[in-house]
Amino acid sequence: MMILRKAYRFIRAKISTLLFYVFRLFPLQDKVVVSSYRGKNYSDNPRYILEALHKINPTLKIYWQKDPKFHYQLPPFVKALPFYSCISKTYHLATSKVWIDSNRIEGHIRKRKGQLFIQTWHGGLGIKKIQNDVKAIAQSSWQIKEINNTSKLADLFISNSTHITQIYRKSFHYTGKIWKCGYPKNDILVQGNPEIYHKVRKNLNISEKSKIFLYAPTFRKSEQKDIFNIDWDKVKASLDQYWNGSWEILVRWHPSMAMEMKEFDKRLNQSVHNVTSYPDMQELILACNAFMSDYSSGIFDAALCKIPCFTYAPDYDEYKEKQGVYYELSELPFPFAKTFDCLLDILKTNKEFFDANKWQGFTNLTGLYETGHAAEDIANLVNEFIRGNRKPLDEIQSD
Repeated sequence: MMILRKAYRFIRAKISTLLFYVFRLFPLQDKVVVSSYRGKNYSDNPRYILEALHKINPTLKIYWQKDPKFHYQLPPFVKALPFYSCISKTYHLATSKVWIDSNRIEGHIRKRKGQLFIQTWHGGLGIKKIQNDVKAIAQSSWQIKEINNTSKLADLFISNSTHITQIYRKSFHYTGKIWKCGYPKNDILVQGNPEIYHKVRKNLNISEKSKIFLYAPTFRKSEQKDIFNIDWDKVKASLDQYWNGSWEILVRWHPSMAMEMKEFDKRLNQSVHNVTSYPDMQELILACNAFMSDYSSGIFDAALCKIPCFTYAPDYDEYKEKQGVYYELSELPFPFAKTFDCLLDILKTNKEFFDANKWQGFTNLTGLYETGHAAEDIANLVNEFIRGNRKPLDEIQSD
């Protein structure tokens, strides 16, 4: 099976590369090709940019690369583009004036003169090491090729902190422009929106009187899933007893784990709601009253809402050795539990506490920068570029 997969990847890459040169015979068109998590869902920074772009330029053609194995809805103004299609995907990439992506770019992708590629990435203030910073786990040849191709083709990286800017430089070996303009997906968290709070509860059939505890761990390989075996009955009992009111628990798996976690989900009891299919992580964060993760940067997004946040990582020592981390979890401005008993103790003693002073000190240290209008700013830059005005892009000064 592995040999067949490698053969398929090799053949597809060769055909696509050839097609990129063929389709260069066609002129560039006023359209944008967008992707997030390799087409697994409609989310993250690219989503918010294209929605802001549509408001500015309603007639602009927008194509979203979509993995057909994942079922989700796209807005009427967005056209689906099969992620693994050789002909249609390559044609639109080769003839589009702008690309926007939140992940690595495949190694066979080619860009032509006159195109703009914006790399938004998907984790600001990230805890876990990424790309070339991961030393203990050997990168495959195709991963290395993707890292190098992303760095080579990108005209602009989007950053929300001095910390993530430095990570881009090192982990991607990227020397181009980086715009510290904030993360588009965090605009709604900075602005705040009570309507979303009620919308999520209505969509999930959760009472307005109930409080929400959201657990969103980062990606794990199949053999590591046992760390997700949490006694949720005890967690809920602790919340109900010590945190005032009745609590509902939501679990959201990483998009790259959504398919393989279906079997694991059968072990979840009735006190837990699996919300992996909910289309927008940021809306869930806006609606929740407490947030827990392990190494996901989502915890920093949740902290923007000034709600209690926790890190629970029973595999911390092993994860730190293999994947690597940019911070010790004990250094973060959130309570850290390495065991389940410690987690219960934290729930018993913290009682909905958010340490604003620690959070402010951390944001000062990392140079966090969120404006609440990053999506609009990037959309304006894209629209100007499509109109033939490069000045906004040329005037960006890297952090």
